[in-house]
Amino acid sequence: MSVFRKLLAGAVAAPLAIGLGVAAQAQTKPAPAAAKPDPDALAALNKMGEALRALNAFTLTADVTTEQVLDSGQKLQYGGDLKIEALRPSGFKIHMDFDHKEREIYYDGKSVTLFAPKVGYYASVPAPPTIAATVATISDKYGVEIPLADLFQLGVDPALTARIQSGFDVGPEKVGGVACEHYAFRQAAADWQVWIRSDGPPLPCKMVITTTQDQAQPQYTAVMTWDDKAPAQAAYTFNPPANAHRITVADLSASGATK
Repeated sequence: MSVFRKLLAGAVAAPLAIGLGVAAQAQTKPAPAAAKPDPDALAALNKMGEALRALNAFTLTADVTTEQVLDSGQKLQYGGDLKIEALRPSGFKIHMDFDHKEREIYYDGKSVTLFAPKVGYYASVPAPPTIAATVATISDKYGVEIPLADLFQLGVDPALTARIQSGFDVGPEKVGGVACEHYAFRQAAADWQVWIRSDGPPLPCKMVITTTQDQAQPQYTAVMTWDDKAPAQAAYTFNPPANAHRITVADLSASGATK
């Protein structure tokens, strides 16, 4: 595992809990038996992707809930906050403040830096001149996955929608008072749901991801709020605190190691 990935471990996606009783009471439409995804559901995903890519500057805040499954099978639930500030084509800052863990990721068009404020360690590597290329590079070379990055590739990367085995429209619902359309999808190893805003740009308001390859089926939930504003480019350059310590990073692609 790369140093980048060790720094990130546990700070992004470990699944959540929606109590089964609540889910059963809220169910208003049975899942269809058809194996193929509904074309209208796929079209809704593509429109959401278009709306996300149309945001030249944005701030996303998300209330995240995750689950950890112990060896005994007992689940522990954790909460946290995610904030992504981005300015296309070459700047973002991500702040993840989860129970017991805090991480920050900076990208300024020249380098990307992962910083663990509580322990004071950071790692920096050169980066391509665009957000899209940087997200791909740090995933392939260093095993770092940017939270919710796949959302921006819907409708662009055919591999993402090709993985979807089934999908359907659950119906209209509200998330935090915002009118949304609720969709459910299934693919290998994961079931996931997305609530897409009905009025205005079709941005996602909520996501739930269930890891089905684990018998305990842990879940991850993010309830999202969007703003079409972001800081100026200078805000995305990492300036290490006086007591911070830089560490080196291994290139997984060069070493032949796996993520």
